[in-house]
Amino acid sequence: MPSFNAIEKVRFNSARPQRVQLYRCDPFACDLLCLEPEQEFVLTGPAACYVITGDGSLQVAKRAEDLRMCHFASSDAGESHTVVNSSEQRLVLLMVSQHA
Repeated sequence: MPSFNAIEKVRFNSARPQRVQLYRCDPFACDLLCLEPEQEFVLTGPAACYVITGDGSLQVAKRAEDLRMCHFASSDAGESHTVVNSSEQRLVLLMVSQHA
């Protein structure tokens, strides 16, 4: 397995959030999720997220959990969830999820 600096792979786009694949091993994928302020990213299925930098929220069903730098959050199978960058700073998450 190759070793690399994941932070060097961070990229942003003002038009839409960026999902940067770092590693894929059936049935899982490890990605960076990079959001500019006010951007949202919708996922389905289970996911585990670690906040590298920034603040935001993870909205699952009718509840929202705060996402803060160095915090961990997850969602269960069968739950659709939305990552929202509600701050004025960029948000970068390390995410492990099932890929389609």
